[in-house]
Amino acid sequence: MLQSIRAKRNVALTFKHILPLIEKLESLKCIPNNELENEVLEYGEFVGGKFPHLSFHSQSLIKEVAKSLIPWRKGPFRVNDLSIDSEWNSAIKYGLLEPFLNLEGKIVGDVGCNNGYYMFRMLPQNPKQIVGLDPMPLCKVQFDFMQFFMRDERIAFELLGIEDLPFLGIEFDVLLCLGVLYHRKSPLDSIKIIYNALKNGGEAIFDSIIIPGEEEICLCPKGSYAKMKNVYFIPTLKTFENWLYRCGFKEVTLIATIKTEKIEQRKTPWSTQESLEDFLDSTSKETIEGYPAPQRAYLKVKK
Repeated sequence: MLQSIRAKRNVALTFKHILPLIEKLESLKCIPNNELENEVLEYGEFVGGKFPHLSFHSQSLIKEVAKSLIPWRKGPFRVNDLSIDSEWNSAIKYGLLEPFLNLEGKIVGDVGCNNGYYMFRMLPQNPKQIVGLDPMPLCKVQFDFMQFFMRDERIAFELLGIEDLPFLGIEFDVLLCLGVLYHRKSPLDSIKIIYNALKNGGEAIFDSIIIPGEEEICLCPKGSYAKMKNVYFIPTLKTFENWLYRCGFKEVTLIATIKTEKIEQRKTPWSTQESLEDFLDSTSKETIEGYPAPQRAYLKVKK
């Protein structure tokens, strides 16, 4: 079953806008192995590293390939003097979550991993294995670009969605599900998938956009939310917590609620399409549709 699902998902890698990117990525194999030696890898705000033996030609090639993969949504990344300033400064979110992660020797999953930024950030905690899931082919190509330099066998990218998680047959110790639930037509079904994929005693961290209020309700946007047409349910914090309890989690801990600011999500030369500033009204208190501006809640749960 898993092989069949993978085959269907991998068709996306043959799309006409993706094939040229894969060909660009293949050109990195022309870089001599000795130019990648004595590297000093980075796992802090910037993920990447310093490669002291890279030739000018190789550095120019790396920059050319990286620019062909625009837009970069998550990051930032760095290879020598090349800095990839992504739309989201994901270091802000990871800095918030890192104190709540205990990954030593554990099997970890990142559902909706984008290009794998959080997976790379988690490596210093020495997990046994990290598996990222994301069905977007550009994310896979960007991950492969960075993995060319990081070369860490503990991490793997699966071109799969959350609905495919059960077919992996892995019992996870820790799962991340960030920026996923409000894109799902049935958020409770998605939470239950995460619950079922965890070992007994396993932990997960969820985030979701929330609306203000103490009521046990949620918003269902008529057409779009912050110009996103694939947003279906945005809960209050209380409703978000209730979802997790209803799906079987015994412990729900609030990590933080934080308003999304332009310092975290913005246009950059590496992601020039519309961003947060285009999704809000002139006061930045509401989306252009008139809904409350994005605020996120981060919850840690235990099975």
